[in-house]
Amino acid sequence: MTARGGFAKRILGFAGLPFLSLITPFLFLPILARVAGADAWLAIAVGQSSGGFFALIVALGFNTVGPPLIALAKPILRPRLLVTSLHARVLVWLPSAVLAAVIAAVVSPDDYWVDAAVMAIAMSLTGLSSAWFMIGLGRASLIAIYEISPRIVATVIAAIVVLNAGDVLWYPLLLVVASVLSVMLFATRTAGVRELMRRDVPAIRAVFRSNRSAVTTEVAGGAYNSLAVTFVGATAASAQAAAYVSGDKLYRIGQYSVSALGNALQGWVVEAGDVEFGRRIRRSFFVHACLGVAGLVTFALVGPWLSELLFGAEVAIDEATALGLGVATLGIALGTTLGRITLVGMGARREFMLSVLLAAAVGVPAILTLSGTYGAAGGAWGLAIGETVSVCAQGVFVWRLRVKAGAFIVAAKSANDTPSGP
Repeated sequence: MTARGGFAKRILGFAGLPFLSLITPFLFLPILARVAGADAWLAIAVGQSSGGFFALIVALGFNTVGPPLIALAKPILRPRLLVTSLHARVLVWLPSAVLAAVIAAVVSPDDYWVDAAVMAIAMSLTGLSSAWFMIGLGRASLIAIYEISPRIVATVIAAIVVLNAGDVLWYPLLLVVASVLSVMLFATRTAGVRELMRRDVPAIRAVFRSNRSAVTTEVAGGAYNSLAVTFVGATAASAQAAAYVSGDKLYRIGQYSVSALGNALQGWVVEAGDVEFGRRIRRSFFVHACLGVAGLVTFALVGPWLSELLFGAEVAIDEATALGLGVATLGIALGTTLGRITLVGMGARREFMLSVLLAAAVGVPAILTLSGTYGAAGGAWGLAIGETVSVCAQGVFVWRLRVKAGAFIVAAKSANDTPSGP
């Protein structure tokens, strides 16, 4: 197989298959928006937002550092790495799930606080996912079997139940079951029950020490991304918050598409070593930029129409909200290739962390302030501001590291060319 063919196959495998899981919720979300009403729509979204943020804490940075770690590890060591990560993450999951549920219950409409709380718990369980391990192995089929299929089944069943009984609570409950089964089945298949039961306390402690910067980076990014719905729900009027949720659902298609593409390329750019790193980074930047521009154009041209078509006129977004979310989509695409792929691939985790911390410091106040004043459009542009700040900072860091690396190479070449004696 040619290098070009392998590149295309990898993108189709890791970006194409996960895209099915993005489309599946749209079997359920239009039903939720029309059958259950705006309050239930907002409650489920707040639960997803709160739980999704705490899932980043539970994940302990493995979504960022895990794929390269597994790609470069010896096969015999990989099962133990998975088990150790699970043991560490389970310790964090219980308090995180409780906090996520409490926040969702407080922010959501009163009649649906239970639905929001259970949805938050379901989303927090995604932090225990082993998708990063599968990405490191380069096995997209495993993601389809253990990550996508259980959620597809849960979503289809939930859609049928809501249509017939109108009980929204079945959706998060079924997602809880799907997530737990997914984690346990893959861990048992990969490591076995005996290895899964063996705890290595020093190794668990080492995970908490070594992954601190990655956790900080992901949590900071989640503060202005995953929690955006929660912030808008807390500061904007209910009608504006419900409209923002519609835009956020479309935005997640762009975000998860970018994430799927990043998953396809994160291990690929480092697995061939320094010789291929520069060329592969350039290809990564090109395809991510194309995807980001496509997202921006799509939001600008058809965002309001698409949200009305899918979710109804009651919760449709306007042009200003659509454009803001389009800019945010372009920002997250460029940020993925510059940050998670390039900076992490260069070993510059600290620089990656600083860029995201800066974006959170600007993005969170922007979302809170603008959504309180301008509603859904303000929340969208606050999110766009945060993503833009992140991209600008990452671009500066990549440029500085490349200049520094170039100066080092020139100096080393000059030293080698200098005669050592007469």
